[in-house]
Amino acid sequence: SGPAKGWTKTFFYPGFTPDTGGLLRETDLLARQQRFDRAAWRKQHCPNLAPDSLLISLFCYEPAALPQLLAQLVGTPHHLLVTPGRPLAAVQQALAGMPEHPNWSALPYTSQDGFDEMLWACDLNFVRGEDSLVRAIWAGQPFIWHIYPQDDNAHHAKLEAYLEWMQAPESLRKAHRVWNGMEAGEWPALNAETLQVWRHNTQTKRHQISGQTDLVTQLIHFVG
Repeated sequence: SGPAKGWTKTFFYPGFTPDTGGLLRETDLLARQQRFDRAAWRKQHCPNLAPDSLLISLFCYEPAALPQLLAQLVGTPHHLLVTPGRPLAAVQQALAGMPEHPNWSALPYTSQDGFDEMLWACDLNFVRGEDSLVRAIWAGQPFIWHIYPQDDNAHHAKLEAYLEWMQAPESLRKAHRVWNGMEAGEWPALNAETLQVWRHNTQTKRHQISGQTDLVTQLIHFVG
């Protein structure tokens, strides 16, 4: 009706399957990742990290299992890199009630390229929202997604649908549900075997979607 009478409205949605608009992926993304000096980045941001220790990044809201994660890291050589804003505030609040603290440090604000490099450099990434979820998949490292919480818990169904699409192993499904407060339980142990299973799952799905046409290309073709 009105000035738009006779026009057709189209909703063009990003997504993981060929039936959607696809995902953002720069043409040089994988090439930049291959050129990235992972060892130099880790030495710059955590110079005292032992060779066999885990470097973990944290970008989250206020996850239910954060105190469990921090307690698990106490007494280990692993190091937690905390991004600014809500993640840093959540960590500081959780640490206030703990007699012992894990190894951790606060990161400064950075650009999108800097965020990608963090994901590439770490052995485990905690990400939040939708944009950083996609970047974590492209990074190919194990990760846990903190989905944006909604009052009616609609995000629970969305998270389960995502885990089903990922064909996530049971340990990864459990970790996501506990991290997002969907179920009570103990946070899984972060050992080499578990992380290898999670890494394989991420890289399998990354390979699958890397063969699909990216969002920008699809959108340009659609408009054309």
